[in-house]
Amino acid sequence: MKQLWAMRELIKRYTINYSQLVRPINWKNCIDSLAIILSKNANKYQKIAAREILFIYLGKKATYDLIEDDAVVTNRNDELVTRWKKKCLKRDKYQCRVCGSKKYLCVHHVSYWSVDPVNRINIDNGITLCSKCHTKQHIGEPVYKLMTLGGDNLE
Repeated sequence: MKQLWAMRELIKRYTINYSQLVRPINWKNCIDSLAIILSKNANKYQKIAAREILFIYLGKKATYDLIEDDAVVTNRNDELVTRWKKKCLKRDKYQCRVCGSKKYLCVHHVSYWSVDPVNRINIDNGITLCSKCHTKQHIGEPVYKLMTLGGDNLE
């Protein structure tokens, strides 16, 4: 995390002028950063740095709007995952698609997180379920026992 913080500070130093106003958008840097995010050959740290560059030039919302359909996320705490969950919940009107419950909701990956990294934040790969219906989706799987003990947000 210290390396990530240092990288973020360096990016800010070289992209923000002394009056703390954002410099005009450098489209070449933005295009290069986007290419890194979409690349299958770039490593996770290159993708993180590229995203940070886009944040500085475009802001978080515009960056996420730009990359959310193509980004591959590796961390369940990524803000793109949070956006995906909110979009799925809103689409499903904040109720379980199986039983209609509005309590204890979660978003289930139809094609599991562990086997389909490309569709982790694809809205068509999410379904809103209550914890009971979510647990039923995993009967026969190793994670099922954990879910019956209360860890129902695992997928």
